[in-house]
Amino acid sequence: MSDPAPGRVLAALYDLLDLHAQLKDADDDKVWSRVLEKLAAVLDAEAATYFSFLPAKNHLLPRYALGGAADVVLSSAIDVRTGICGWTARHREPALVADAYQDERFFKDVDSVTRIETRTVMAVPLLDRLDLTGVLEFINKRSGPFTDEDLRFAAAACRSTSLALRCLRMESAVNRVTSNNASILENLSGGFVAMDMRGRLMLCNPAARRILSLGEAVPPGAPAEQVLSHVPRLVEILTGTLSSRQVVKRQEFQWKFQGETKTLGYSTLLIQDPQGNLSGAGVTFQDITPKQS
Repeated sequence: MSDPAPGRVLAALYDLLDLHAQLKDADDDKVWSRVLEKLAAVLDAEAATYFSFLPAKNHLLPRYALGGAADVVLSSAIDVRTGICGWTARHREPALVADAYQDERFFKDVDSVTRIETRTVMAVPLLDRLDLTGVLEFINKRSGPFTDEDLRFAAAACRSTSLALRCLRMESAVNRVTSNNASILENLSGGFVAMDMRGRLMLCNPAARRILSLGEAVPPGAPAEQVLSHVPRLVEILTGTLSSRQVVKRQEFQWKFQGETKTLGYSTLLIQDPQGNLSGAGVTFQDITPKQS
């Protein structure tokens, strides 16, 4: 038995970290195909396959394969009730097999189709938290059976890649929601200002800048007390909302600025993060100053 040389493992680790850093699209097939190539090389496997999981059919669909029988492997799906990969998919656990023909999970008929004699197998489940997304399978390590260290490295690589894909998908979802919300706020006829728990400005839409005479440049993250120094009552309202955790509707206050008195009608709201924790407060307002006849 032999483990990969430390230099090769370190190089593969750097390659995976570079891959994660360069990810721009959460395309599972492309990402796992590249991971499969890198792992198969460092593990010195004769063949390897990336399967995606189809929960509706309970099948593993081969999406990318390496080795002499790659075309054959890609031609048909695998029922999760059969084979070592199926066992890995059902149990969400990796499999390390030193002698395939002595393992009752091995589906021997596959060798007659691929014309490859399977000796050793290593299979790793791909999980998004508890949800199965696929399986990576490695066949016949050239220098002997796959080892516990091989499995440990492959499993860690798969976990970190799954996490990178999950983060990318979440970031994409957040960006879509943020873009949509920003578009709504940008087009509101009324003003909207939000402040975080540290008293820093989170949002200030164009209508708010116009009503409050703030100009175009409102730096995000700046202290609200500083940006809204000429409207101290608005800061008091936001601070009070955070302190009391109570919201109000259809209130108003008088604001004197540059020799002119304006009446602002407002409502407040609380802002929560995705976990439901309080993260800030917001106020929507309109200039309802009575028009002089």
